[in-house]
Amino acid sequence: MGYSSIIRAFGVALLGLGLFMFAPFIVALSFGEKSADDYLFAAAITIFIGGALTVMGGADHKTADFRGAILFILLWWIIAPVFGGLPFLLGDGTFFDAYFEAVSALTTTGAWLSDEGARASLAGMFWRALLQWIGGLASLSIAAAIFIRPDFIGIDTLLPPFARGDKDSNLHALRRAAVSFSGVYCLFTALMAVLLGIGGAPLWDCVIMALSITASGGFIPAQDGVSSYSFGVIGALAPFIILSGANFILLARSLRGRIGRNKDVETGIYVIAIVLVGVIMWLAAGAGDLDLIPAQIFNAASLFSTNGVIIGEAPPLPLALVTVIIGGSAVSTAGGLKILRWLVVFSRVREEINRLITPNGVFGKSRVANELGIWIHFLVFTMTLGAITLAISLGGHAFHISSAAAIAALANAGPVIELAMTDMIDGAAFDGYALFDWPVRAVLCAAMILGRVETVVALAIFNSAFWRS
Repeated sequence: MGYSSIIRAFGVALLGLGLFMFAPFIVALSFGEKSADDYLFAAAITIFIGGALTVMGGADHKTADFRGAILFILLWWIIAPVFGGLPFLLGDGTFFDAYFEAVSALTTTGAWLSDEGARASLAGMFWRALLQWIGGLASLSIAAAIFIRPDFIGIDTLLPPFARGDKDSNLHALRRAAVSFSGVYCLFTALMAVLLGIGGAPLWDCVIMALSITASGGFIPAQDGVSSYSFGVIGALAPFIILSGANFILLARSLRGRIGRNKDVETGIYVIAIVLVGVIMWLAAGAGDLDLIPAQIFNAASLFSTNGVIIGEAPPLPLALVTVIIGGSAVSTAGGLKILRWLVVFSRVREEINRLITPNGVFGKSRVANELGIWIHFLVFTMTLGAITLAISLGGHAFHISSAAAIAALANAGPVIELAMTDMIDGAAFDGYALFDWPVRAVLCAAMILGRVETVVALAIFNSAFWRS
């Protein structure tokens, strides 16, 4: 399996995470926040342990197979939040609170225990957004290098702008993916920050929103959300919310001036779906003036990309939750089932309907070659969602709140739960996921991680034969 390579790779990942902690340390120090020491100490611990693991891994360049890559991915999503949450822990938080916040940030879910607390300090907001940004790049790299292959997705997709290598070089493919996407990812973030500034947003709001929206995190610094900003800011934000759910392989290849020989089957459907759902939301809100349509198209794009931020009239909860479940493009920072998987499902459904209509017809070769993984993923996702909803309901919460929380966590779209909180909860305004007791929060943590690990892979890792084979 290449354990030494896995240990070394995880050590390098922790080193990178520790170095990123110096950014909020500088921010806290510059603004005189007492949390500066917390970030410095957390960075020192993370870098020390990351360096130790890198040395333990040695210089052996033995590659890791698919199981080794899955083990590395599990270490990243489960263990890295322990270190990412150290600044929250050192800032008078509890371990479980800090872990929940870090999992929510690193998986780009944005399900804060307290919305007010998440915005309490500039350094805290910046670190949450930066964790989301890091997690978004990790999600892109893992999807392109490991999960989005014809073997798993059922159909050919755009070729990634890097070499995946053979089946025993998965960790190398992950590294190449991170390097390959980092250019367009950073450019995307920087361009958004600049345009938000031109639109009139304050400097640090531009930085935080650019980091979070790029990663489909939906973290807005203003207490009242996107609606707090001017039309210029919302107008600058809209195209990037759409692009955050688009295929980053397409964006990376477009930046290099070459799309590749594979046909892009997702992007057109993604754009059409945004417009169609936006119009449906406009009709559900009572239609009215045509100038209200852009706000609902913004909301549709925000839900498809799993940012989950809403402006104007809130869409009906069932429609919003279904949109979040559909998700964005396969190689994007968005959560959900992903549009490419739905295309495979609908392609198979169309073929079967044609066969039912004309059972003796000759239709040629099936357009879907390897869809078994898609169906398994669909079934496991559905069953997992049902189990999580039941677990939250057993915690004493109403069904609409339980289902919204389950979908928000599993689809990595934390802000969408606010649509289920119509007005007040026990006489107090909704202020975050702290309304759930700790057993429920543990379930939500697991759901957020499962949303990034891919539920079909989660099914495999609980099978002992997978690790023995």
